[in-house]
Amino acid sequence: MDRRNFIRTTGTVIAGASLAGHALAENSANSDAAAPGRLVLPMNRNWLYSPKFTEAAQAKEFDDSGFERVVIPHTNVRLPWHGFDEKRYEFVSIYRRHFKLPAEARGKRVFVDFEGVMTSSTVWLNGERLGEYKGGYTPFSFDLTPHVNFDGENVMAVAVDSTERPDIPPFGYEIDYLTFGGIYREVSLRIVPSSFIENIFVRPKNVLTTPGLDVDCFVQHLQTSGPLMLEAELLDGDRVVAKASQAVPKSAPSAEPVAHPLQFSALSGVKLWDFDQRNLYSVRVRLIRGSQALDEDSRRFGFREAQFTDQGFELNGKVIKLRGLDRHQTFPYVGQAMPGRAQRRDAEILRNKLKCNIVRTSHYPQSRHFLDACDEIGLLVLEEIPGWQHIGDKAWQDISVDNVSRMIRRDWNHPSIVLWGVRINESRDNHDFYTRTNALAHQLDPTRQTGGIRYFQESEFLEDVFTMNDFGFPLKPP
Repeated sequence: MDRRNFIRTTGTVIAGASLAGHALAENSANSDAAAPGRLVLPMNRNWLYSPKFTEAAQAKEFDDSGFERVVIPHTNVRLPWHGFDEKRYEFVSIYRRHFKLPAEARGKRVFVDFEGVMTSSTVWLNGERLGEYKGGYTPFSFDLTPHVNFDGENVMAVAVDSTERPDIPPFGYEIDYLTFGGIYREVSLRIVPSSFIENIFVRPKNVLTTPGLDVDCFVQHLQTSGPLMLEAELLDGDRVVAKASQAVPKSAPSAEPVAHPLQFSALSGVKLWDFDQRNLYSVRVRLIRGSQALDEDSRRFGFREAQFTDQGFELNGKVIKLRGLDRHQTFPYVGQAMPGRAQRRDAEILRNKLKCNIVRTSHYPQSRHFLDACDEIGLLVLEEIPGWQHIGDKAWQDISVDNVSRMIRRDWNHPSIVLWGVRINESRDNHDFYTRTNALAHQLDPTRQTGGIRYFQESEFLEDVFTMNDFGFPLKPP
């Protein structure tokens, strides 16, 4: 039995309007959702769903009274425990969400953030097409501001194409895992000022000698902005360990965020992150104009040094024997559409019951809940881009390179992640393509090494760590 048939046949801040059916008053997934100037409103309840897409359903006035009311994460079709054909989930479906914005949103920018939709998503707001995102495993956003109604009801429509489209990784030939369909990860509205913190990258340094931090704060300006100030705090729980600040000069509008570096030097009493002591810190950043906090966000991280050397893998200077397994985000009946507690439970099983100390996210970036649990229980991670053996044309490769960026920028603060997988799993060599993926990974994150799983030893070695599936017997020596 081949692997595809095996898998096929076996089971493996807070603010909102309290309006029934249109509410945005759920608890936020962001621990700093109540931060000054920023609102994060989960949109996981009260979606309306139909497995039969119609062009008319994109219109605001469309009659969706016959749609099923569903909760995100959601699979586009319930499936048997085993013995089903993958064609059952390969169709285009439609989701609709009615909502009203809280009064605090007026005058701000409104984004919708999707954490994962399988496989292509076309989004409309109030009948206006916002665009299409191609990819099922990486997060994406749309700016709703130009078309949102700040005073009345809004209707978002999402057409979800769950077919195996050859223009989107991992598709184009065959893959040995099931992809399922639907809006299977969380959705939220993010309401921010016109100048806001787009991302934060925390880079510990010299952790074994004189610990410090380099913190890149990415600030985006959607309108002309006068001089601002970034203020950052290093937190151990609720205790402020150190502070840093950096001026942000007057800025013109820009489509891309700008990185502003802050530094914390010669920190004392730092506790390392390792398998047994999973010490986690956070950096909280505020964007200030005068005495007013425009925006605030934070990231969790750990102080640790991890690298593959000629002696083996070293964590905080100690050579560690790695014992791990691959993990697919697949569950009975609902495919990939499981909430955070089930994602976290998989990490606990791998670490505490199966005694693994590393997991490979085969073959795609996985739920943030799973990675958060890996940070908390001391399970190392090799995270890789979507794919299986096949490499498509230039446009396909461009999407794959974009997947590298989205994966790293989402997950670069997880201490558990020790290696970026920047090759399509078990693919043949492709010098130009993999030169691009490696270069981008090193540009975005100079603190981690790259790898990429192949199934043959006679391969061009572009990554930092040679990683290979050895299916032969006897096994080849390292």
